[in-house]
Amino acid sequence: MTAYGGLEGLWEGRELNPKDAFETTVEKVLGDKIRASEDTAGDMWAALANVDWKHTNGDTAAYSFRAAGDLVAAIRGEGMYMDWYCCKPEGIVTEEIGEAMAKEGWKYRVYNHLTGEWG
Repeated sequence: MTAYGGLEGLWEGRELNPKDAFETTVEKVLGDKIRASEDTAGDMWAALANVDWKHTNGDTAAYSFRAAGDLVAAIRGEGMYMDWYCCKPEGIVTEEIGEAMAKEGWKYRVYNHLTGEWG
């Protein structure tokens, strides 16, 4: 089992990490849409921040607000984490993102900061 979660927001941006199974999955199934649409890129940020992802093989992925923005910027190949930081309400996974990731074995659960519980 491996735990993934980004690099906490590099100021100068970064390339995708080919050894990170979660990042490569997001790139594979949603990369073109994230690059083409700022709205989808924002949706991806929201689906990463305060969300736990778990693969059927036991791997996990969790991203802070900064690391979520960092991954979105890396997929788009431009900018840096602050371009996406808090661009949408965190912890919301759209049906499109949830279904695309589920087909690759990734399921999610969202942290409710008001109750302090995972749902």
